[in-house]
Amino acid sequence: MSDSTKCARRSRSGLTAATSRRGGAEAIWALSWPEQQAAGISSIVIRAYYGAGAHHPHLQAGTAGDWPLNVFDDAQAAAQLPTLRAMASADLHNLVFQRDYRIIPAILNGWKP
Repeated sequence: MSDSTKCARRSRSGLTAATSRRGGAEAIWALSWPEQQAAGISSIVIRAYYGAGAHHPHLQAGTAGDWPLNVFDDAQAAAQLPTLRAMASADLHNLVFQRDYRIIPAILNGWKP
């Protein structure tokens, strides 16, 4: 959560919603698991934010940058699922390079594509 956060709510799913002091809004989803925590590296993070002076909202991955977020209805929101998956995958890729592939339980448990 940024320093500019005024009001925050955290759900059981790992989603944190907040309103910034500058009038914008953000929601942060963080995914963590025991192997990643034991390695001492960051969670996979997806942040949706809409700055008070911005023309449209954005999505941001913890390590993989920003994407425009133009969603006006349920169908457009559902169409963003591949983008969210790509963001989480890119973030996980970068986190693996902070340690190694053993932070991913599926690989250690014999996952096959």
